Amino acid sequence: MRNCTAKLLLAGMVAATGLLGGCGGGQKEAAGDIPDPVKAPDPVTLKFYTRTVLDDYEKYINQYVKKKFPHVTLQVVENKKGSTIEELIAMNDIPDIIWEGVTNLQSVLPLEIAQDLRPLAQKHGLDFGVYDSKLVDSIKSYSKNGEVYYLPYNVLAFALHYNKDIFDKFGVPYPTNNMTWDEVIALGNKLTRTDGTVQYVGLKSPINLNRLQMQASLPYVDPKTEQALVTSEGWKELFETAKRMFPNPLPAPIKSLGDSRNEFTTAKTLAMLPDILLLHNTDMAKLEREGFKWDFVTYPTFKDKPNVGQGLFSDGFILTKGSKHQDVAFQIVSYLSTDPEVQLGATKDGRITGLKKEEIRKQAFANNELAKGRNTAALLGQSYPVPAPSSVYDRDAASLVNGKLLAFINGTLDVNTALREAQDLVTKKIAEKKSQ
Repeated sequence: MRNCTAKLLLAGMVAATGLLGGCGGGQKEAAGDIPDPVKAPDPVTLKFYTRTVLDDYEKYINQYVKKKFPHVTLQVVENKKGSTIEELIAMNDIPDIIWEGVTNLQSVLPLEIAQDLRPLAQKHGLDFGVYDSKLVDSIKSYSKNGEVYYLPYNVLAFALHYNKDIFDKFGVPYPTNNMTWDEVIALGNKLTRTDGTVQYVGLKSPINLNRLQMQASLPYVDPKTEQALVTSEGWKELFETAKRMFPNPLPAPIKSLGDSRNEFTTAKTLAMLPDILLLHNTDMAKLEREGFKWDFVTYPTFKDKPNVGQGLFSDGFILTKGSKHQDVAFQIVSYLSTDPEVQLGATKDGRITGLKKEEIRKQAFANNELAKGRNTAALLGQSYPVPAPSSVYDRDAASLVNGKLLAFINGTLDVNTALREAQDLVTKKIAEKKSQ
């Protein structure tokens, strides 16, 4: 007992050395067994390419990366003359991360720089099941064999906006949630009229053809056979529906579907605008201060697809095959895409999460004063359509088909001729692309 007590007294005197003698015959611990501190990761610089607009890089991206990955520096490269993605590829200066809209995958994938993220997701434990399943299906629709080339940062909501003053002027009831295109078209017909020298129009079709094409789940091209598919009965119905959205007869020829937004927000002669929710990208507060009275309801649906809204429109991330830092790049983008703190902050500002977490989704536009009292939840209640098969020819095909749609709307072509000529043009474009 005296020996053990002596040993304990000695241990107190030499504790700094870690050489404690054991009572009862315990083993000694070698002085060199104290573990070394964890070595900090080596500094890494990643090139972050903004191929589409990012309105506040510091707020939505960099502040979180600096907090979570202090050893990483993101070097922003802008999409401009001298640094287009094609020019960077030619210089063998490919960025590590590309900030891009998901529908623009059609123009990125032919460049053959996008990395399939499935192996990295498996390696780092990302389960794609955290996202809306149709969102994942939409991303996969841009690939041939189910590859995942993109992670979403946010998704965009769509709505049917309406000018209250025009409805009040002509004594027409406001639109309501869950209306079909047929019902909205009939409502618009009541508002297309002239008042003095001002021509009011009740409704115009969405700004881009792909808004209707995606909602109707119609492919432009069969990705397996590479044959154009724009003469189907579904395309005929889409053309005829789009034409019925415009006044008949037309007050003037339609030059572009893109005129609608200005006619709604600036000229204030358009009663209803089906579009990306204007709270995303338009200073509606300024318009309200100037006296603009407006509101929105759910995006119109096809009668055979109840509650099926727009296809996926999103901003997010592509990783490149040429990156030397794919692991850390994937860790960064998967963190930004799925972290609750990041996604809640963005969602409150209107960059709505793609996650299935309802506790985050219900906070959409919480920081936007104009959203208060408006039913944004109804917009998020619509489901995504089944994604149509996508091909590398879709961007060209959309432009060609859109031109024939305008000719049909303006009455210079009947529907069958417009579709047949669109089919021929898409077929020729596919042959031209394949020959290159």
